[in-house]
Amino acid sequence: MNHIAPLLTLDCIELDSDITSRKRAFEEISHIFEHCAGVSHQTAFDALNARERLGSTCLGAGVAIPHGRIKGLDGLVIAILRTRESIAFDTPDNRRARLFFSVLIPESDPEQYLVVLSEISELLKDRAVKQQLLTLATPRELCEFISAWQPPEAESAAAEEKSPSGNAPDAPDAEKA
Repeated sequence: MNHIAPLLTLDCIELDSDITSRKRAFEEISHIFEHCAGVSHQTAFDALNARERLGSTCLGAGVAIPHGRIKGLDGLVIAILRTRESIAFDTPDNRRARLFFSVLIPESDPEQYLVVLSEISELLKDRAVKQQLLTLATPRELCEFISAWQPPEAESAAAEEKSPSGNAPDAPDAEKA
């Protein structure tokens, strides 16, 4: 099951922004959260920066997953920002990002958010998928693409369901034995 798609809305996606710094990216993401989830941009900005101070959320290879906890939030919220140029993060190796999948997490969520962060990481580690996400023209295309994506575990489970009686394809037929 894809846990990302149900959290996406068209108004939580901004593509090809001219932003050139991590601070400005976080500010823009915070404004997206304010618009699509009603979270104060200052609250979102503070939460993203508080988490970033613990360690960089930039995965390298052009992607980052900034996230933070918000008191009183009812459920997970995702915002996606894609910039025209990659942005340097304040890390010793000067990692850069152009695609930001940002997540706000309810303070009361002890660990369910880890499933979503894990899926985002899986989505972004596939080079072909990432390239597609960097070239899709509209938020609608991006939402449709992510909605059609299946995490590797879900693909394995779907293949097992299609296999008759769950036997391996080369298993001997009981009547022939």
